[in-house]
Amino acid sequence: MQKKCPTCGKKSHNFELEEALNCVPPKNVLKFGEYVIDKKYRNALYKKHPYYNAEEIVGSFLGHNPYFPSQEIWENSKDEMN
Repeated sequence: MQKKCPTCGKKSHNFELEEALNCVPPKNVLKFGEYVIDKKYRNALYKKHPYYNAEEIVGSFLGHNPYFPSQEIWENSKDEMN
């Protein structure tokens, strides 16, 4: 774990417990408060938008991002391609 947040310079955040919504979490962070994001979805989102902060990641997960589908829609579109 990093000692300092690369976004704000403060002590590293525990995104599972802390609301550091304006900071960009490491790619391996999958839990944001009550939300648990699928690793494959998180990787796809990171690949397309690596600079997203915690608020943008959770917003995407929930379907509030016009530039990336929600996790549910993303998973369903993968199923349709198979």
